Amino acid sequence: SIPSHHQLLRVMVPEHEVIPRALSTLRSRYGPDLPLPVSAAFAPGRVNLIGEHTDYNEGFVFPMCLEYGTFVIGSRTQDKTCTVYSAAMDAEVAFDIDSVKEVASADKGSWQSYVCGSMAKFVEEVGKDKMTYGFQAVIDGNLPVGGGVSSSASVEVSMMTFLEEMYNMPLEVQKKALLCQAAEHEFADMPCGIMDQLIAASGKAGKALLIDCRSLNTTPVQISQGTTKIVVTNSMVKHMLHDSEYPQRVQQCKESLAAIAKHFGSEKRSLREVTLSEVEEAYAAKHMSELAFKRARHVVTENERTERAVEAFRAADYETAGRLMAESHASLRDDYQVSCAEVDQLVSIAEAQDGVLGARMTGAGFGGCIVSLVKADKVESAEAGISAGYKAATGRDCTHIITEPAAGARIVDLGYVIPEQHVLECILRAKQLKEQGNALFKKGELKQALDKYHRMHFRVGGLRKAAA
Repeated sequence: SIPSHHQLLRVMVPEHEVIPRALSTLRSRYGPDLPLPVSAAFAPGRVNLIGEHTDYNEGFVFPMCLEYGTFVIGSRTQDKTCTVYSAAMDAEVAFDIDSVKEVASADKGSWQSYVCGSMAKFVEEVGKDKMTYGFQAVIDGNLPVGGGVSSSASVEVSMMTFLEEMYNMPLEVQKKALLCQAAEHEFADMPCGIMDQLIAASGKAGKALLIDCRSLNTTPVQISQGTTKIVVTNSMVKHMLHDSEYPQRVQQCKESLAAIAKHFGSEKRSLREVTLSEVEEAYAAKHMSELAFKRARHVVTENERTERAVEAFRAADYETAGRLMAESHASLRDDYQVSCAEVDQLVSIAEAQDGVLGARMTGAGFGGCIVSLVKADKVESAEAGISAGYKAATGRDCTHIITEPAAGARIVDLGYVIPEQHVLECILRAKQLKEQGNALFKKGELKQALDKYHRMHFRVGGLRKAAA
């Protein structure tokens, strides 16, 4: 899903510029003397290397995090009132903890529904009785304009991570991703799979993650060996069919599965459990329409391609990985029918460049970005060739990100922009760790208690360093 806030993000600005900008906005809107500590969190966008429209069919996906994403920065208030300002939208939403669900439901699909929906799910999970104060916060970001890099999940996961820090209530990574997915289902009316939220929450630097969308198991796979680069190219096109077509594809997959189950007289949980021969047999027996056949064929073959591509990346067999990416695009274009003329042109132009091993659309479709696997020594010439070719073919400019796999969501250290906060944070965290260690010690959980005391030692060490 690409909500409207995505179009206005100030893009591709380095993190060390975004954080001071967001802090300045926070101070200008809510007063220069913010109560400490100020909390900040970040969650990245993502690019999916292969495995598209398989996640909501319990299949396999192979995404990696980008270095760009969404930041949330804020400080607590004395009451339970919460105020969130979106720098991208130049708009504000206010609510209290008790009413956040109603606010999230009021304008489904708006930027508020993603922000307030995430908080509503956090409140459900931890209990509003434990949230005794509110906050004032600013959301800012640096994701590139366009589609297919999951701005919505970046907003959801950054908000959830901010809430974990603000209320000192950490969540298990899978739980956080599932809560964010549930927020998008319930408050944005988008029946997305789990891929975007899970990669944003759990991405690993230098690695893509093979995600099993049934079990939610993740397997990190090294991507960069110095010989290839991942290039994400934004077509600068976004057709508005997306919001209606995406739910249609979800429904069509369900219809395909029902037709296959009817033909074989046995229930199957998802298209993950179906083989290509079963799809072909059900279609030959006229139990499936041609449309249902194409949708099912894409999902089944895309799962196979994804597993083969992961093995190719593991073996540094980049020729095979690139070929499978190209096959994926053809299937998305012809069987799943979620590409568009401009993206197809961009992929063709990319594949014609010397050093490009494979290219495909990435994301839900109908515009947005493509991802290319490029030989490292050919990146500069390929980028120039793609830009020139796309301009000549469409009259449009495109933008590029040459990227390495980045880490997932994290708490942002504000010590370098708020020096006095570093001292306070050391004191507060050392106190919290001591209390947690004492509680674990009383319960006889000695190993866990020692871990808390050990971490407390580092906090005290940081305080001494600051004092010196």
